[in-house]
Amino acid sequence: MATPPSAPRGTTRRTFDRRVLLALAAVVSLIIVGLYQFDQVVASIYAYAFGAFPRIVGSPVPSDRWTVALLNIFLVGLFLALAPFRIKGSWKAHGTYMGFMVSLFAEMYGFPLTVYLLSGATYPSSPLFVGYVWGVGQLVGSPLVIAGILLIYKGWKEIVFKRGTVLVTDGIYAMVRHPQYLGFLLVTLGQFVVWPTIPTALLWPLLAVLYYRQAKREDAALSDAFGDRFLAYAKKTPMFLPKIRMPRGPKPVSP
Repeated sequence: MATPPSAPRGTTRRTFDRRVLLALAAVVSLIIVGLYQFDQVVASIYAYAFGAFPRIVGSPVPSDRWTVALLNIFLVGLFLALAPFRIKGSWKAHGTYMGFMVSLFAEMYGFPLTVYLLSGATYPSSPLFVGYVWGVGQLVGSPLVIAGILLIYKGWKEIVFKRGTVLVTDGIYAMVRHPQYLGFLLVTLGQFVVWPTIPTALLWPLLAVLYYRQAKREDAALSDAFGDRFLAYAKKTPMFLPKIRMPRGPKPVSP
């Protein structure tokens, strides 16, 4: 990954400080979202451990919490607005990411349209859906969201404090070339697992394609900028999925 090009000397310091402050503000919004996901995991474990699961499953699906929905949408929008991106084409994928989150939070906290359509006459009660969210969704999906947030943070941490144009190949970038895009995909996949809806089921495959195409465009731009250095880096470093090195046993000793 390359850091943004250097600015004239007179404005370098101010530009660098502004980038750092904006990145830190974006990280704060990420931390808030991460803490909420952790709370979801704890809540599900508590429900299992203390026998609260039957009572929770029998409760109606939450709705009309539009203030919470707007707060979550605001945090996501704040993060996307403040976080540094490499090329303008990123906004195609990030715009879809924002649409995914808006549709998700609108159903999760506002009006659960998918649950309403699938539950029929039993709405607002839906024991099967509520049981899934608390028994499976939060325990599986929330850790995926947290893992995605950590990838996004570690990816931007490697570049935001560097000045000038540099090909970053260490840290998390030694494992994958596009950790931030992998993080976005894990965050959205985790949110979908927590609270599956019809719109997000349609949007996530599109989101995966857009981030893949965006990563390919960035690879081409980095190849033009750094030539053989980037090609050698790309040859040994996967785009999204890190290589898993299997432990090898001792070599047999010949008699």
